[in-house]
Amino acid sequence: MKDFLLNNKALITKSLELFAAIFGTIYLKNTKNYTFKIFVQYLWLTFVVEILGYYSTILLNNYDYDWYIQLKNSVFCGNRWLYNIYSFLSIGFLGVFYSGLLSTPIFKIIIRAVVIFYSVFSIAFYSFTDAFFVKTLPYDNILAMVIVSIFIILYFIELIKSESILIYYKLPSFYISVALLLWYLCVTPLFIFDSYFYAINEKFVEFRSLFLLIINIFTYSCIIFGFWYSLYKKS
Repeated sequence: MKDFLLNNKALITKSLELFAAIFGTIYLKNTKNYTFKIFVQYLWLTFVVEILGYYSTILLNNYDYDWYIQLKNSVFCGNRWLYNIYSFLSIGFLGVFYSGLLSTPIFKIIIRAVVIFYSVFSIAFYSFTDAFFVKTLPYDNILAMVIVSIFIILYFIELIKSESILIYYKLPSFYISVALLLWYLCVTPLFIFDSYFYAINEKFVEFRSLFLLIINIFTYSCIIFGFWYSLYKKS
């Protein structure tokens, strides 16, 4: 089982990303609840970026085409720039999503302030350094975890204080929030110790790959279930 998961981790993850985006789209069409439109767009963005990100793997081959050689020798030979854009957009998408979910004015202000701070910091960092094509923001994973956790905690606080707490199990936003919170809390420590991934440490490499796959399976399965169960309860 372990070998099967490790040998097919890319296919499994991408399939779940696609299914999550499809289920989100179906939910939108059937409920007309456009509060979730920005999150569904985020799911499609994630899937598209993951597919496009494979171009750097293709560039590891040797093809005798002028355009291919030029691309391979350019700053675009790696896909770090693509994921830097994705990280920047992700915080914006999730910020807009949770701002739309919440009704407490001060919570909305906090989310918008956090998104603005992150945006200004990101733009300033990449504008005044040469890091855009080679590395992420300083402590990017920790920063993203803190920001998304703030969004989700504010959502849970408002949920607990509202009458919606009585039907929380029918809300796709509840399952989305649980999935995202656990993903960031579980995955961030792995990224902090990412340098070990490149070291000669086969056990850690295997553990990292397997754990990352399992948490991805849980995350996207939880999101898929949230959309499906909410539709089921509405029917």
